[in-house]
Amino acid sequence: MGAEIRFSVLGAVRAHRGETVLATRSPQQQALLTALLLRSGRAASAHDLIAAIWGEDAPDSALASLRTYAWRLRQTLEEDRAAPKILVSLRDGYQLHVPPLALDVHRAEKLAADAAQARAVGEDDECGRLLTEAVDLWQGEPLAGVPGPFAEQQRSRLTEMRLGLIEERFEHDLEQGRHTFVIPDLTAYTQEHPLQERPYGFLMRALYASGRQADALAVFTRARHVLAEELGVDPGPELTALHERVLGGDPLLSVPTQRRATAPARAEAREPDDTAAPTPAPTAPPAPLRPAQLPADTPDFTGRSDAVQRLCQVLTNPERTSLPVASVTGMGGIGKTTLALRVAHRAKQDFADGQLYADLRGNGLDPADPGTVLGSLLTALGVPGHGLPNATEDRARLFRSLLDGRRILLLLDNARDPAQVRPLLPGSAECAVIITSRARLVGLSTSAQADLDVFATGEAIALLTAIVGEHRVAEEPEAAVELVTACGHLPLAVRIVAARLSARPRWKVETMTGRLADERRRIGELRAGDLAVAAAFELGYHQLTEEQARAFRLLAPMTQPGIGLAAAAAALDLDEDDAEDLLESLVDAAMLEAPVPGRYRYHNLVRAFALQLGEDAGASALALARFLDFLLAGGCSAFQQMVPGDPVGVFLAASPVPGPLLTDLADARAWVTTEFDCVSNAVMLAARAPAGSDPRILRAATDLVIALSPFGKDIPYGQLAAAARTVAEAAALRGDDHAAGRARFVCGNAALQNTRLEEAEEQSRLAAEACQRAGDTVILRQTLNDRGLIAQFQHRYEDAVRYYDQAIGLARELGQRSGELATMLNAAQARLRSGRAEEALLVCEEALVALQAVSDHHGIAYALCVQGLALHELGRHADAVSSYTRCLDVCAAASIRGQEAQARFRLSDTLRAMGRADEALIQAGRALFLCEELGSERDQGHSLLALGRTLCDLGDQEAALARARQAYAVFTRLGLPEATQAKELMAALEG
Repeated sequence: MGAEIRFSVLGAVRAHRGETVLATRSPQQQALLTALLLRSGRAASAHDLIAAIWGEDAPDSALASLRTYAWRLRQTLEEDRAAPKILVSLRDGYQLHVPPLALDVHRAEKLAADAAQARAVGEDDECGRLLTEAVDLWQGEPLAGVPGPFAEQQRSRLTEMRLGLIEERFEHDLEQGRHTFVIPDLTAYTQEHPLQERPYGFLMRALYASGRQADALAVFTRARHVLAEELGVDPGPELTALHERVLGGDPLLSVPTQRRATAPARAEAREPDDTAAPTPAPTAPPAPLRPAQLPADTPDFTGRSDAVQRLCQVLTNPERTSLPVASVTGMGGIGKTTLALRVAHRAKQDFADGQLYADLRGNGLDPADPGTVLGSLLTALGVPGHGLPNATEDRARLFRSLLDGRRILLLLDNARDPAQVRPLLPGSAECAVIITSRARLVGLSTSAQADLDVFATGEAIALLTAIVGEHRVAEEPEAAVELVTACGHLPLAVRIVAARLSARPRWKVETMTGRLADERRRIGELRAGDLAVAAAFELGYHQLTEEQARAFRLLAPMTQPGIGLAAAAAALDLDEDDAEDLLESLVDAAMLEAPVPGRYRYHNLVRAFALQLGEDAGASALALARFLDFLLAGGCSAFQQMVPGDPVGVFLAASPVPGPLLTDLADARAWVTTEFDCVSNAVMLAARAPAGSDPRILRAATDLVIALSPFGKDIPYGQLAAAARTVAEAAALRGDDHAAGRARFVCGNAALQNTRLEEAEEQSRLAAEACQRAGDTVILRQTLNDRGLIAQFQHRYEDAVRYYDQAIGLARELGQRSGELATMLNAAQARLRSGRAEEALLVCEEALVALQAVSDHHGIAYALCVQGLALHELGRHADAVSSYTRCLDVCAAASIRGQEAQARFRLSDTLRAMGRADEALIQAGRALFLCEELGSERDQGHSLLALGRTLCDLGDQEAALARARQAYAVFTRLGLPEATQAKELMAALEG
């Protein structure tokens, strides 16, 4: 018997068999699995499942996709796929057979029921254990990342289920008299869920029973304020009655609930005793006079729960033997002070002698003098003004003496550096200190460090919701995500836009999002009352040296999304050591980020602030030219590794600066993928440069695009093509046919890669015309090759051969042996399709010798694949299998995944022709998987067709028909003639 299978949906969707994790694959496939799991074994029709996964926006291909997802799930879940027992087909739908407790939701429901039973029979410890075990089954947001209306509905249900269990656990703890124990968690819970009344009552009871009557009353005041502000209602009768009991000092509130139940019955059973003294209400002893200088906590505090808990634990650790110092650092507007105040208010109950606060103004031009700060703190501790020592050192000694043996919490906000902080530190381990600063206080001994980052999307949305209101955010969820993204998830920015929306109840969220769309206007929009993002950044900017400020402004346009050290050094015209020192100083000033060593980036809003500052146009143009030259040097080096047959100078203008040393294809791929976004941004900057700019800037950008074009499978080629289109339009406006022709070639090639044949034909024609006018025969040859491929895809084989022969002639004139060989193979494939397989085979054999001589792995793989096709057409199937196998070996060694996919579905056809259908099925399946990963739709269609034919041979008519229909849909959508082949297979299967 196989290992037990289990499923989890209370978090990310996961499946396990024993200790083995099973792949649940794409979000849509997880949506199908979820829809079946949460039906508790009931069958679901295809119509219901499509509605669950896509809702009203189901695509035309939804049914075919549903069948594919079900097929994949069956491959994953079934131990014997020939006889499925878990995922079975029923009429036009599916049913999932798994034991009830194999799903974590059902385990949670059973634990909750068992807890209720244990509570009913008085097994209190068991009840608490079961409730805790049930709550712990949640591992984050239920059904995390699973799309579709069914998942969204279930996500809400499962979240409410968890909240209900948590509240049951709180009530259980109160019944057991563990009042003090639950106060921290209840405080956090009421702040995270401010519109739920029941937890406020729990917190009031816990505080009152712990002798904190005033704090219990303050909870009611806060609840009343929140409910009135957010819902326009007063607290309900239960919470109001509890408030009156707290006001009246009801002694029964201090007694655990389980021991209260019988008290009223006994009182009614006996005669009243007028002589008995009334039971006095518990009263806390009067607190001694103590400093309480903490500013108010933020009522809508959001996120940071791990940091709050960790810092509180460090500050209040009863076993500490030295002064605990917690440091909170991060850029302006990140929420350092807000977090520090939350921690201070959570921890202050452990510091019975009070709390002190000082703003050290370290972010400004006038930081606070430590001696002056000490004078203020000493005065708060009762030292009269005339008793203050004059020297800072003497004040520090007095301060430490007064705090010795006392439990006082000190919050030092906005520290500049360690020298400002050291005189202000107590010497007693009974005290504790929280420090906030933009930069890490290197050299200052700290017990805990919180380096704050921006909010996650969920945290930013939570803050927006807390201020704006749940209904407004719920009405425009996508606009809300766009809004917090435009804010860079910076807490201060989110708070500002939320405040502006809150003050304008008729504004839609998308209205605010639109106002932030222009990056150069964004900083000006992020202002509300005395809150302004610019103010937070200006404080840091004005502390920079002239050199730092110049680098901060100069690099901003080029650092999208980031920049490497070498590229930044080139742009700044510095050597790498000096550039690194300068950039690291900006990181220390919290004006720049270093996510990994050697790479730098701006926060989105800091970059917008820097762009608003601007820079001299001449200096910016020179920096951009140096930046492009550096990137072009790297692009040329990468191009040479990808296209090793010809000197790079044949294609690209040499860069005047040295670039990175790339020694092999792996190095080239790594450089291209790392620098791609930087390259794309640089090309767009060049295209948008003023019309009078140096024309070499635009040409360098164009050559950079050409250099990366052979890496289409390794990069977001569509993004590169979009940049190329912008360059082409700019070049056309300036009458630069050389740049326009090269840019149009990339646009056409990208359209060809995505099988947008009409667009590819148009762009390639425009490229050819521009190249002819400019005399750029190098790119003209490339363009003619692409026009041949377009004709070949359309089954216009004679046109294809004509274009190929023209390209081959130009390649020979130019001495481009690598380009000549590649086009020869293309032409061989066109001749093969037109019935001239022998000719094609001879070309492949000739090309292989030349390609192997220069170790052109891409070319070798392609030649072997075409050779396999030719051998297949000639009926030499065993030799064809050998060619395809050699091709796959080359692809595996050089990680050429696109060619691997093609070789596999071609190999599947040959194996099927040899009667080896089982092996053919494996190869077609692997090809389909690769094509789906690569997003190669045309090859996906071929893989589906090969899979359908093979399944037909194996007798699985239903599965074969599903694959044929999918292939037909793909080919029809792409406008390819292969749709006819798929239709013929469908007709044969349906007949």
